[in-house]
Amino acid sequence: MKLKRILSAAIVAVMSLGMFGMGVANAAGTYAISCKNNAYGMQLGTDYTQRAYVYNASSNPNDPESPNSYLIREFDEAYVGNDCLYAGAADTNGTAVVAGDVARLAINAIVGAVNNRIDMAYAAQNSGASATGVSFSTQGDGVSMSANQLVAGIGFWADFGSTDIKNTQAFSSVRIDSMRYDGDATSYSVGVDKVFGKALVGVVVSSLDTDFKTTFNDGTYKQQVDTYGVYLAYKTSVLQIDLGYGIGDSDIDTTRRDLGNDTVINGKTTADIDYANARISANYSRGRFSIVPSVSYRSMNMDIKAFTDDRANETQATVAGNGLLFTSGNEGNSDEDGLTVTDDSIAARRVESEIMAFGVNLSADLGKFVPYLGLAYESESTTSAAYKVEAGADTAASADDTDVAASSYSSSIKIGGGINFNLNSYVSGGLRAGKIIARDDWEEVYWGGNIKIGF
Repeated sequence: MKLKRILSAAIVAVMSLGMFGMGVANAAGTYAISCKNNAYGMQLGTDYTQRAYVYNASSNPNDPESPNSYLIREFDEAYVGNDCLYAGAADTNGTAVVAGDVARLAINAIVGAVNNRIDMAYAAQNSGASATGVSFSTQGDGVSMSANQLVAGIGFWADFGSTDIKNTQAFSSVRIDSMRYDGDATSYSVGVDKVFGKALVGVVVSSLDTDFKTTFNDGTYKQQVDTYGVYLAYKTSVLQIDLGYGIGDSDIDTTRRDLGNDTVINGKTTADIDYANARISANYSRGRFSIVPSVSYRSMNMDIKAFTDDRANETQATVAGNGLLFTSGNEGNSDEDGLTVTDDSIAARRVESEIMAFGVNLSADLGKFVPYLGLAYESESTTSAAYKVEAGADTAASADDTDVAASSYSSSIKIGGGINFNLNSYVSGGLRAGKIIARDDWEEVYWGGNIKIGF
């Protein structure tokens, strides 16, 4: 009977303290103790939800009649709560949630830059340009520059892009699963290529930097992707085919919050990367109007290496509440073993993003002004987020406090448009804007402009 009363009291303590803390998104746990402190009890697994340990200084371990020094007996002595019972999205490192989307952003930036360069090179060749020229133009997410036929037909080009993104999943508390985050990604590419008749061969070096606020775990995610690759294109009177392949590496830095004591958990790792792409398009002109349908494929693989999430060690002075918290093996001693914090081991992870796109570009030559519209349907397979398995069951404080499953992306639509202008034979340029729609729980916009200087 005594054991039943003890277990009942512990369960009541868990539920009561948990409901008290549910609505507080940024407060430390009941005892301001790390979720991975050896004294917390999380290491006890399922036992943690049934019993809790606390030191009772008034007990006498040598007296068999004295109350047990380890098991909870009073409600106000419990230090269990909902703070650390949830090992879901809030206790998940950002690599398991964000990395798949980063792979998608990186492959779009790299391939977009190369495709734009290929189109510019053939446009310059078809215009009969034979002198050195510098031009600026746009692609789906940035502004690009090229210098054509500098020496022996060799061309140098550079590209810069920027994208603002947001996962729009519902979020009410770090103790309720969600994968909401937002931020921006910037990229640049530089390359050298040469035309051989109807063929174009080149090399490209690219870099993508992401800077995200990861709301789901009250942290940050920063990743730099560096790649180098080769590309080949061939153009006939109507059809154009291009291929590309590259490899690279990546540096990843993450932070998140320890739900028990509000300290920052730091993680750092690297990744190996490879990508490939292919595209075929056709150009049809009728008077002032042109239509260019295309089919393209692009993919990126990212192998993230195993690493450790570093939690700050604690001292007795940092732990709040009555009594000395300890693990059952310490028998109430005040040695620091009872305050050791265990770091998190993050397993290696492979993420992939594959995209098949069907698009069309429409333009009208109105003399000094050329308005255009672009539309593409994209079918994708991007590695989904993976939350940790929770140790406890959520107790919703309101109808809005419910877990949200990880977003599963399967398709989207890219739509954009703008207008190019030609002031004279020396100065031309353009403005454009666009966005990604119909991608679940996602907002993505891009904008930019271009200018071309000829001489």
